[in-house]
Amino acid sequence: MKLYTMAALAVATLPLAACLGSEDSSLPDSYDEASDIYDAAENDELTEASDELMSGTATLSGAIGISDIGDDEDLEAIGELSLTADFTNGEVTGSAYSFGIYDGDGELDTSLTGSLDIDGDISGTSMTADLTGTLSDDEEHDIDMDMEGTFYEYDGALAVAGDLSGTIDDEEYEGGFAALED
Repeated sequence: MKLYTMAALAVATLPLAACLGSEDSSLPDSYDEASDIYDAAENDELTEASDELMSGTATLSGAIGISDIGDDEDLEAIGELSLTADFTNGEVTGSAYSFGIYDGDGELDTSLTGSLDIDGDISGTSMTADLTGTLSDDEEHDIDMDMEGTFYEYDGALAVAGDLSGTIDDEEYEGGFAALED
């Protein structure tokens, strides 16, 4: 994948643990588990979710990251992720919120306000969705990205992991996301 995995939300080839540095990082609580899920999916260590796991409606929580942000492209926008997967109707909705801009050590550089809406479809074990909205620091930034992911079994629970691509203020960016059923 083009992002340094979710773990690689700072340096394209490093695993998550190397990016975070110390345990004192200010990353969201959901980030470590989401990174583990994302990395396992990237390394083909997970099996796709069974029909049993993908029945009815499921609520999943995790993290989302957009890589290579900033003038030197050395920062990451990382936020929390909440998804509702309606397998009966083949729809996925949710939001991404509580974003911050983080350095390669996982330390908060800048807090962002606003949230992003997620609206898409589920087909088999795949999901595609639009990620849209506005995040603000000293100025507003328009986000228009596509999410593509796969539902997996992770330690006996339903999980989803995938990639992002699209624009922030009309410039191309990539990233990743992962979430686990609540």
